Amino acid sequence: RRLYLLRHGETDWNKRGLMQGGGFDIELNQNGRSQASLAAQELAHIPIDVVASSHLQRAHETADIIMGDRKVERIVLQEFGEMRFGQFEGTAIWGPESNPETKARYTHARDRMKHDVYMAWPGGGESIAQVQERAKRGLDQILATYQNEKHLAIVAHGRTNQVLMASLLYNDVLRFHEIAQGNTCINVLDQDEKGCWSCRLLNHIEHCKAEDSV
Repeated sequence: RRLYLLRHGETDWNKRGLMQGGGFDIELNQNGRSQASLAAQELAHIPIDVVASSHLQRAHETADIIMGDRKVERIVLQEFGEMRFGQFEGTAIWGPESNPETKARYTHARDRMKHDVYMAWPGGGESIAQVQERAKRGLDQILATYQNEKHLAIVAHGRTNQVLMASLLYNDVLRFHEIAQGNTCINVLDQDEKGCWSCRLLNHIEHCKAEDSV
């Protein structure tokens, strides 16, 4: 079976360096919609059987654009929502709107989490272990429900994708930070008969680069 795992298209908050997380439901901007359309073209030849997404509109809308006029199952699961970043949600962590104090606090917490799966973001955020558990639960639900379908697409979020793939590919969720995820990137993972996963494509964003060069 083959899984096409994508990140959502760009939002204005992405552009400004603001942390969205699971607590802010920000829509795609026009560039994000264009990116999603380009990703849809990239996947147009793939016989996708199921299109799933997070409940957050930036992923939901990206998935709707990917689906297009395909007559296939369309699933929405909160399990694929973005990580909750606690007190950092709604703040700028990079770019001109950020400030050194916030960036330092964010970097300190982020670096600690690279070594502790159970550490949650301060201010009511999630831990890596929590994101891993729910994202895998969502994937398992889709795999169990659609056992005969071979090509599954999921549109989720940067950190959620990183955590899920580190768990599936490396069996070491703490390696999440090694995985880059650009807007509307396409990751392709294959599952063999024993249930083991392998990576065929990672953070593919050539469709977006092609637009930039025009």
